[in-house]
Amino acid sequence: MKITGEFQITDWKENVEHDFDDGSKLSSALVKQCYQGGIQGDSVVKYQMAYDANGQAQFLGFETFSGQYNEASCRLILKHDGCFEKGVARSEFVIIESVPDKSLVGLKGQFETLSDGTARYEITF
Repeated sequence: MKITGEFQITDWKENVEHDFDDGSKLSSALVKQCYQGGIQGDSVVKYQMAYDANGQAQFLGFETFSGQYNEASCRLILKHDGCFEKGVARSEFVIIESVPDKSLVGLKGQFETLSDGTARYEITF
């Protein structure tokens, strides 16, 4: 069984924490998103990113989602491990907290951005 849908980034605030002489950098971003599909609601993500000199990045982050799943209110916390390559962001994530439905804890998922600023997500049971 899978939970699928899309999300739209609604706000992105990125701060460069360190620029290196070779063009690489470390930064953090606070990102707001709106979800549709199997889960519906809003989330806030805090990413830590390491960019190489070519603008490709590896990132880690924690996301707090508040909304609806199976027509019931829920809150999820996701732990992300992803990359940004050739203009596309991809992440694998795991649900580390789920309130009130604890059965979602431990489920894994992934997302991939699309060219229009949206992303497709999939959570697998």
